[in-house]
Amino acid sequence: MAKQTFFETERDLKTLTKLLKIGDKVYSAVDIQTSMSPWEDPQLYSVYTVTGWSWIDRQWVVDHSSWTIAALVHSGGVHTKPPAGMRNIATPGPQVAGPLPAGQEHGRDLDHAELARLEGRVAANRAQHRKDGRGLKGHKNRWL
Repeated sequence: MAKQTFFETERDLKTLTKLLKIGDKVYSAVDIQTSMSPWEDPQLYSVYTVTGWSWIDRQWVVDHSSWTIAALVHSGGVHTKPPAGMRNIATPGPQVAGPLPAGQEHGRDLDHAELARLEGRVAANRAQHRKDGRGLKGHKNRWL
């Protein structure tokens, strides 16, 4: 295939429809909301396989579903090769968990105000757990 990316124009949709055949793979970019997961990449791509032809929509169907190539093109574009610099959405994300080296837990030294605030939060959490009967001392199995 000569052209690599097809966007939301009718000309691109017609060209892509003529180029594809059953078994071809197409790639669609997906925007990821990073406010809840700042470690995630802002854009990933999904892989779709052309599996048939819809006589009703007169478009290629992807992954044995009701999704057509037209829906993918109008949702942000279709690539015929994996987009450079993007990770597949089906692959594992970057590893962000695990222990940090000793002395680098926070990346800097905490001052007295931050330590006092953290200790206060721990004490309040312990008090709430004791109040709820979930603390370690005087533990009651409330569920049995």
